[in-house]
Amino acid sequence: MINELLANWVCWAIALLTIACYQQLFVKFLQLKTDVYTDDASQEDFILILIGALPLLGLLGTIIGLLACFAGIATQGASGALLSGGISDALLTTQMGLVCAVPAWLLHNLLRGYRNQLDNCNPLQDRNS
Repeated sequence: MINELLANWVCWAIALLTIACYQQLFVKFLQLKTDVYTDDASQEDFILILIGALPLLGLLGTIIGLLACFAGIATQGASGALLSGGISDALLTTQMGLVCAVPAWLLHNLLRGYRNQLDNCNPLQDRNS
């Protein structure tokens, strides 16, 4: 399974995007903990775009894998081993995209809730300074 992950460029793209996504979430966490954050909607949108792109990249990998599987069937004929191997490789990217995106989405919502709590506790404090 590790060999399939390393050989697939979509898995590499998901891994790199995941690193960028979690780095942005970590920065947001540190800003909230140190009380040095701004209500920057563009940063929120950027994080959500990164999170949303993860499962879409997984879907792209699935489609690429299934097309390669069908191309193999067309040239070599249909066999159980070819079908199961190709479909397994194709679904691996979907799994990776979802495994990376769902915790990031949950963490983003947790941080948003924490920020809302801070805003409600200190409504008179100007957080944009």
